[in-house]
Amino acid sequence: MAESMHAALLALSERMLAAAHAGDWDAVALLEAERGQGITSLSIAEPGVLALFRTLLAHTEEVRELARCQRERLGADLGEHQHRHRALSAYLVAGAE
Repeated sequence: MAESMHAALLALSERMLAAAHAGDWDAVALLEAERGQGITSLSIAEPGVLALFRTLLAHTEEVRELARCQRERLGADLGEHQHRHRALSAYLVAGAE
């Protein structure tokens, strides 16, 4: 029973990581919530659970790094958009004068 739960959690975690690599952040959030529920049902006394936790933690850290990179890209895109908007507004104002 514990082994099948461990395998299911590992599969969820791998799907979550794959979704993060694909940029599907809605799926990441759903899978993370499902994975979190499964994690809470684990007992630290179960054989192999510490190794599972290490793997799940590694996946979480990789997802966080991917999310951080995505946030930086979005921030840069937003900054560029704002710059273009200001330039266009200045152009329109100058043309109206």
